[in-house]
Amino acid sequence: MYRFYIVCILLLLSATSASAAVPASSINLSVETSAADLSAIVNQSLPQELYKGQGGLGTSVKVLRTGPVAVTANDNFIYLTLPIQLTFSYGFYESYPLRAGLRFKARVNITPDWRLKTELYYTGLSDNLADTLKLGPLSLKPKSMVEGITQPVQRLLAPIIDNKVNDAVQLRAKVAPLWQNAFTPSMINKDFSTWLKLTPERVVISPLQAVNNRISLSIGVITGAAVTVGPKPAATPARPLPPVQQVSTFDKQFNIQLATDIFFEDLVTALNPVLLDKTFGEDKKITIKKFSMKGEEGRLMVNLTSTGEFDGELTVLAKPAYNPQTNSLTFEEVDFDTRHAGWLISAGSWLFSSTIRSTIKEKLDSAIVEQLEKARIKASSTLSSMQLAERVRLSGTVKALSLGEAAVLQDHLSVQVVAQGEASVLLK
Repeated sequence: MYRFYIVCILLLLSATSASAAVPASSINLSVETSAADLSAIVNQSLPQELYKGQGGLGTSVKVLRTGPVAVTANDNFIYLTLPIQLTFSYGFYESYPLRAGLRFKARVNITPDWRLKTELYYTGLSDNLADTLKLGPLSLKPKSMVEGITQPVQRLLAPIIDNKVNDAVQLRAKVAPLWQNAFTPSMINKDFSTWLKLTPERVVISPLQAVNNRISLSIGVITGAAVTVGPKPAATPARPLPPVQQVSTFDKQFNIQLATDIFFEDLVTALNPVLLDKTFGEDKKITIKKFSMKGEEGRLMVNLTSTGEFDGELTVLAKPAYNPQTNSLTFEEVDFDTRHAGWLISAGSWLFSSTIRSTIKEKLDSAIVEQLEKARIKASSTLSSMQLAERVRLSGTVKALSLGEAAVLQDHLSVQVVAQGEASVLLK
């Protein structure tokens, strides 16, 4: 396993702070309930008698609930149909029970203090109510008379719906432990004694979504982080859960800047199959018996020991180059070192025209690509499920690695990488 994997895996969990060159990152939490669950909670709290009072034209009316309220969720509204029985009275006269359904819809918003605030609207009556009704000397129009009782029923229903939506979702109860736990450093690699220390900044939330009888909220904890190796770092004093900021949408991507080391010994391993004991040249040939790498003056030096037409040492130089248009890191200016190689001139053009340089360049380029892709896959696998706290797991994917400039040091390349993906928290 390349050391690059280790570095990438350890650092991919860390989000940059607001002062970093890349945007701050979001760890995402989805809170969800079903219309069926909400219906069960609401029905436990609705009284049977919904209204008793004036019904118009000198009548009195009693409204009773005759069954469970039906709850559906779609088009970002919660829809409720309340089955009722109406009985009109006038003096000594009393009507037979009339059955109907009151229809309401509710829009849910989030207040800064983490409450879900419902706005309940009356949307009409079911179609099975009689158009007229004789009650003693009176001729009543039940449909129009029902309109007069919807307001008191709505005033009764609204706080119940409001409270029970909060009971079903339990927004603050789900987010508060995650926020508090985030201030405690978590060990992410025991072998390397590596710790992840988050620095949560704020919490954002998108509007409630109600689709296909599912009610959901997307929450983003905007955070910075530090990764340290060694003793467990001191915990940052936990701050109270801040007011939530409602936004129309938020970027669920994390963008993590990290310096990645690719060691030359790993590149040597990659080059072994195409260089070691391989013969180059046509009429005049040399065979590479040994080679090594080091960094010098910002370039990679590939030192080759050859036998055949030339017995001795020769050096190929290569310089890493970052191309922002293609997001690629390749080796350019691959050529023989002629600074101290008078023999190279006498060796003739056959050596310059051999495939040694192109072979080294092609394999170095492909080795970088292979290591980055394997690291991305390995990091995604590691992120797929990682315990952060009791009943709290981090799940994520690394979709892409955005490269930056590479510096050649004595025994490794130091590459600036931005890992791009998505991370979410699962609560059990």
